[in-house]
Amino acid sequence: MASTAKQEPPAQENPLSEGLERLPVHPTTLTIFGAVGDLSKRKLLPAIYNLAHEGALPERFNLIGSSRGVMSDDEFREVARESIRSFSRRRADEKVLSALLEHVRYVAGSFDDPEVYEQIAACNREFDEQAGIVFDRAYYLATAPAFFSVVVGRLGEHGLDHNEGSEVRVVIEKPIGTNLREAEELNRSVLDVLDEEQVYRIDHYLGKETVQNMLAFRFANGLFEPVWNRNYIDYVQITSSEDIGIGTRAGYYDGSGALRDLV
Repeated sequence: MASTAKQEPPAQENPLSEGLERLPVHPTTLTIFGAVGDLSKRKLLPAIYNLAHEGALPERFNLIGSSRGVMSDDEFREVARESIRSFSRRRADEKVLSALLEHVRYVAGSFDDPEVYEQIAACNREFDEQAGIVFDRAYYLATAPAFFSVVVGRLGEHGLDHNEGSEVRVVIEKPIGTNLREAEELNRSVLDVLDEEQVYRIDHYLGKETVQNMLAFRFANGLFEPVWNRNYIDYVQITSSEDIGIGTRAGYYDGSGALRDLV
């Protein structure tokens, strides 16, 4: 009798990467602040796995997670493994997954605790010494916006903002402030420590294919382009259908609101 096993649907590929040349990436150590939060578990860790699956990560890659919850390296490794299995857009390949999570460290503590940054610096040195090379450093702030200035300031105080022989980059996830004044103040505090070319300001929703296509749909369509403006559009409604609630993010949503979180 023929097998009737359900076939796995093909993984969704990024159409924006079609035809692009993939350049080699220098060995990198990535530190995620807020590593066991919703953003990290649902978006960042699965995205890192998919990069590994596609061969887009450097051959030598280390991951440091930092959050307030106390856990061991192995416990964080298991959190990452389950997050990837649950939320990756493609089925997890256990061989790729195990290789990705081989070099993992976890640092527990609050984001204003100097000891956290001393431990992260020690992890960076350990990875460098074990490999006999100097890894580039990337720090991803998957935290509430209130901690952006705190984390960047601590990175500077502990000499993690620059590193001889390697590149250092810091990634900030929107919302960047709740208004223009706050955004400008936050930007100044970040640039007091970092150079502009070290800073990436990320909005993963604006990178979605549907949103990217809206501009092309408007300006390539002679019917819509003349009337897509405030003189003809009464209101804009954004619907994001999700099967989950806000979970433990109530405090964050009280300060930001759903509109600012998405747009």
